[in-house]
Amino acid sequence: MKQLTIIFITFACLTACKTNNNKQSAYSEQVKQIKILLDSSDLSKAFNGSILIADGQSVLFEESYGSDQNNNPNAIDTKYEIASMGKMFTAVAIKQLEETGKLTLQQTIGEVLNDYPNEEAKSITIKQLLSHVSGLGDFFGPEFDQNKDAIKSLKDYLPFFVNDPLEFNPGERMRYSNAGFIVLGLIIEKLSDTDYNSYITKNILVPIGMNSTGSLSSSAGGGTSTVGDFHRFALALKANELISKESLSSMTTDHYKNGYGYGMSLRDFNGTKIYGHNGGAPGVSGELDMVMGEHLIIITLSNRSPMDGWAQVRTEIRKEFFGSTPETEQFLNTEQVVKTYKAQGFDKASELLSKLDNNISDRNTFRFAEKYAMQGQPEKAIDILKLIVQAYPDQWHPYSFLADFQLQAGHKNEAIKNYKKSLEINPQNEQAIEQLKQLEQ
Repeated sequence: MKQLTIIFITFACLTACKTNNNKQSAYSEQVKQIKILLDSSDLSKAFNGSILIADGQSVLFEESYGSDQNNNPNAIDTKYEIASMGKMFTAVAIKQLEETGKLTLQQTIGEVLNDYPNEEAKSITIKQLLSHVSGLGDFFGPEFDQNKDAIKSLKDYLPFFVNDPLEFNPGERMRYSNAGFIVLGLIIEKLSDTDYNSYITKNILVPIGMNSTGSLSSSAGGGTSTVGDFHRFALALKANELISKESLSSMTTDHYKNGYGYGMSLRDFNGTKIYGHNGGAPGVSGELDMVMGEHLIIITLSNRSPMDGWAQVRTEIRKEFFGSTPETEQFLNTEQVVKTYKAQGFDKASELLSKLDNNISDRNTFRFAEKYAMQGQPEKAIDILKLIVQAYPDQWHPYSFLADFQLQAGHKNEAIKNYKKSLEINPQNEQAIEQLKQLEQ
């Protein structure tokens, strides 16, 4: 009897300890509200992916929704494409090489890769590459799309950008550059005397147990992973298992005041500083949010495009944890306006937009216009562009994009009118200048 009592007390203690552990989390109430929101609204119905929210090692929320493109139900161990989230691995690898004395961030491309084909680019520093201020551009485009299946190594990416002139002097301004991260991968390969995937696997994935993270497409991003593996990655970073505290601090410092550190996006939500990285492409969405000085980790991965449910879920989660910001308000207003347009038409959407003080995100709204255009619904795409013009009447680019869409739909006179309007605001709009030359011949 005494033994049974001891067992019962032990079991009760363990149960109580587990319950108290959840109650002790500073984030329990926010997690509760997020669960209620997902369970009681259409938010989760449109979301195809997985969510993991943790207080350090303690997982507070771990759920999967929807299915993949083959209608297989998503699960916590589902492997998702990660796109540019892989840039974090590249930046960590560079910092590891710096810690072992194999490079300094002030070294240039030419000093490490002395046979680099572009002489103009040889003066770019590793620091500038890491922060997207190098002047290098991108490699995506029609030529890349036609030849991407032939790519077998990082060097195979070079022909798609290596001969391009720099878009600006290194360090002058920011331009998100996938090409720059390909060059960082080549630097890693040169100094480690191994291929990029082998280095990342040996020095990042295996040591911290990221066993579900697959072969990475390139040092600019690509490959597959799970929410669980990104949780392990976040914990390892915070615990200085991969790089030192000083290296992590430098990665999460805004050196060029552009909202980006070294391979890390940096954000401030009402005083709470967030670092991590997102990834997005057709059929791919994801983000890792880590809170500076706290144990909160938020991971969202989806096998749909960003505006197909993922961005909505990610925004609501951030709003619950960090409060409303101008960015979240614009995003949610955009959702309301587009939803109203779909249900009630242009006039009602325009009326709602006015009531919201014309406060929508031009970028997110434009994505809906692109989607309509891709679906072969040009008139709806034009309507969405008109809403952007209403919200941004003093900006040149909405008029120019509206004219592009109108021209494609065969509305020549309206296109001419809006190209001219864009030029009134920005006389240097080369797209409008060239189109008007052809249209008014």
